[in-house]
Amino acid sequence: MEIAGKQLYHFTNSQDVIQLQSKYALFKRVLNILFSLTFDEGFDEALMCQAIDLLYERHDCLRLRFVKQGKETMQYFEAERKSGKIPSLRFETNGAFDAFFRRFRRKPTDVAKGDVLRVVFAVNPEGKQMVICKISHYVADTYGIGILVNDLMGIYAALRDGKELPPAPGSFEEIVRKDNEFRNDAAATERDRAFFHDYYFNRHGDSHPVYCGQHGNKDDHWLKFKRKGEFSNSYLFIRCDTEPYEFALPKSITLDAQQWCADHGISLNTFFMMAFTLTLSLLNDRETRLCSVEILNCRGTLADRRTAGTKATGLTVRTDIDYDKSFRENAAALFEEQQEIYRHTRLTYLETEVMQHEAWKFSMLRCLICSGFSYIPYQSQPGVRFQLHSNGKGALTTYVAIMHDVVNNEISINYDVQRLRITPVQLIDFQSLYIRVMEKVLARPDTPLKEIV
Repeated sequence: MEIAGKQLYHFTNSQDVIQLQSKYALFKRVLNILFSLTFDEGFDEALMCQAIDLLYERHDCLRLRFVKQGKETMQYFEAERKSGKIPSLRFETNGAFDAFFRRFRRKPTDVAKGDVLRVVFAVNPEGKQMVICKISHYVADTYGIGILVNDLMGIYAALRDGKELPPAPGSFEEIVRKDNEFRNDAAATERDRAFFHDYYFNRHGDSHPVYCGQHGNKDDHWLKFKRKGEFSNSYLFIRCDTEPYEFALPKSITLDAQQWCADHGISLNTFFMMAFTLTLSLLNDRETRLCSVEILNCRGTLADRRTAGTKATGLTVRTDIDYDKSFRENAAALFEEQQEIYRHTRLTYLETEVMQHEAWKFSMLRCLICSGFSYIPYQSQPGVRFQLHSNGKGALTTYVAIMHDVVNNEISINYDVQRLRITPVQLIDFQSLYIRVMEKVLARPDTPLKEIV
């Protein structure tokens, strides 16, 4: 199917999730992601405009257009798009700066007209120049934003220094084309369906898991649902507000975790998620059946890692903790399951959601008291700070983004939490325990958990 000579594509499974939220959720701001770059020494605005236009040229996800075909929304890729005139603002006070962010995140983007990226140049109250961006979740996820930021800074540095541009990124259109082909592969889809049925009903079907997100089981809201044996409630029709918090991880943990993961063939994402789940288990009386939403960069291929388009899919992942086994054994089991899930990504979001509900009386679609977890590597530039901002209307009680600066080898943990459900004191207590857990398991990774935590 074509329109104006361009191939039309169905949405990928990841984009289906965004469309579902766009249709039903009250907090539509979650469909835009805000991020910024702050320059200690400033930047040349004219040169940055050139760099942003080249970003559009190099990343086809930024040239997506969406059209209605009957009852379905479909997409195609434009050959060319420019950023247009970029506003340049100056904020004298923190109040004016904060008010701008509130307005900026509230105004929706018109994706039907290709308005998928908004850019503003600004001078913050500290006198530092910023590039502030709002991007539609239809065209980029948090992992993809790391790719866009890396490329933008590489392009700007090349233009400024008169050097060759960095290597070109991958094609999102190719990934969308393959996803459309996968959806039409009936045999492969049936294999994926059988895998998830086994995962939800057999491998983890013995009892309902306890859901992550509430930091501790002494919270009245948590106990209310725990007594009922039902740990989720519909979030689609609840107005909720989130606030961002950021914690720097001690560099000793980062270095030790990297070495340990390299020695044992386990990803950093698995290490951080396993330690996170273990921390929640300790706060919940050593509960051994925990479940959280893991944000997976689907299939994890080289093309995926070089391409910025929306590929991340949220899946409810069950984590069973055996305190008679070591952290290494528990993490290895989780890592093996993660790798299996990467190979089975053809099902639609609603199909897996139905299975979760039938097996566990739970689904991510209905879950509010839950944590979403992702790992985002990026390449920092000297004197430039990259920051993700809260959209203020998240769907989860806690969204955790592990931000890994691979140049300086520094890690910050960004939390976006429901302020009516989790207090700053609770979050600080949780983070302190999270760090202690990581220190203990890295010191004795082969000792049974019951002996060290």
